[in-house]
Amino acid sequence: IIFLDKNFLSEKEIRFVCDRKIGIGCDLLVILRKNNDGISDYIASFFNADGSEAEICGNALRCIGKLHYKNESKKNCLVETKSGLVDVEYIDTNNISVDLGTPKFGWKDIPLNQNLDCSNLGIKLNYLKGGFALNIGNPHLIFFVDKLLKKELAKDSQIIINGPIFPNGVNISAVKIESRGELSVLTFERGVGLTNACGTGASASFVAANKMNYVDDTTLIKMIGGKLHVEISNDDHIFITGGASDVFEGMIDLSQNE
Repeated sequence: IIFLDKNFLSEKEIRFVCDRKIGIGCDLLVILRKNNDGISDYIASFFNADGSEAEICGNALRCIGKLHYKNESKKNCLVETKSGLVDVEYIDTNNISVDLGTPKFGWKDIPLNQNLDCSNLGIKLNYLKGGFALNIGNPHLIFFVDKLLKKELAKDSQIIINGPIFPNGVNISAVKIESRGELSVLTFERGVGLTNACGTGASASFVAANKMNYVDDTTLIKMIGGKLHVEISNDDHIFITGGASDVFEGMIDLSQNE
């Protein structure tokens, strides 16, 4: 998370910051600005490691919630994103809750390039078959698998992302059903590649599984990078709850990138 007075870094600067060899190193960079409009606390912009912009990031929003509590001693904050206003609640270090709103299932809302059955796109690749598409702040495509296989997911995801179906790109998750209360998830993010954890990917996986009646209304999502609790409320809002850890803070001289 970088605090700026303006919502701008060049694509080159974003890639430099995200580079794990010469920059800070991250899958996603957040540019955060305080907002004085009396409505939201912050305006957040999210950028993938390749410099492309994302609409939202569930994990980053939990980090914003923790940062807000640390700096302001307030447990609730409202964050303005490209996908709308998001409410974040700090409960404790291990429990920060994000209201991601209601998922969208219409082909134009995801978006797809044509009217298709979003609950089963009929994709037939070596590893990924079927495909449940939805938008939960950003576009996601979910596949239910017997085993989580990194190389196979990466290979098939590249084919899908480079294809015509998703004009704005898509985040792709392979999901293994452990029980009615637990899923294991591996996500290939657009602009990043394989990632250890994806908050909206976990949420989208839960929504697809819940729609298919594979899981109940509260589910534990296991990912390489950690665990998230995901639930659906009576008014169909999706809540993710999990922790956020401080790694370091400091200053970076972007002139090194000139």
